[in-house]
Amino acid sequence: MLVPIAVVHVGPIKNCFLRLLTIYFLDIQYGDAQNLAINPDFCWLHSLTYQGVIAAIALLTMTCFLVKAWGYHFNPNLKFIKSSSFQKKILLALLIMATIDLFYNIPNLTAAIEPGILEETERYLLIVIFLAGFNRFPKYRIPVAIYGSAILFGLSHLSNFGWHGESFTATIAQVIGVMGSAFIWAELYLYTGKLWLPMIYHFLMDYISDLNFPH
Repeated sequence: MLVPIAVVHVGPIKNCFLRLLTIYFLDIQYGDAQNLAINPDFCWLHSLTYQGVIAAIALLTMTCFLVKAWGYHFNPNLKFIKSSSFQKKILLALLIMATIDLFYNIPNLTAAIEPGILEETERYLLIVIFLAGFNRFPKYRIPVAIYGSAILFGLSHLSNFGWHGESFTATIAQVIGVMGSAFIWAELYLYTGKLWLPMIYHFLMDYISDLNFPH
């Protein structure tokens, strides 16, 4: 809805200060993304609106038209093109600093590393035990290993009830949620034979969760 306004009224503006001012006023027109009021039961849609993803896409769309009205060509530059002053050591330094910036929150980092390694190792042991225990039943041993290890992994989170004030309802929701993830991680390990793969995904899930909902 803001595209015509941006192109017709903001496009002709040449003064840099006025451009900055109009960008500010255009930006605040998006308002509070929570006003879209998508039911939290629709988790993906709710997350896209509540976290402002839809507003971000709308701003990006408007920007494409606006900078064209200013006489520029909007280029997302998805292809990495080296400039004449490009240096590998500078790129490496920037990547290192960006990585450090990403993982600056040490408590959240270590809190995610621990379950990624420990819990995936525990599930590995469960898988081995189930596979060996049902060795005489080749048709069922893999499903039993996947479902059995995932169910036990999910039920182990019942111990989180009361931890940092966690309610019983939240605990049950967590048990069901991590049980679903455990099915995928168990299959990922059995399909690849690489334990570090589910460890990485487990770490990433916990790390992102801890950043969004710190204890």
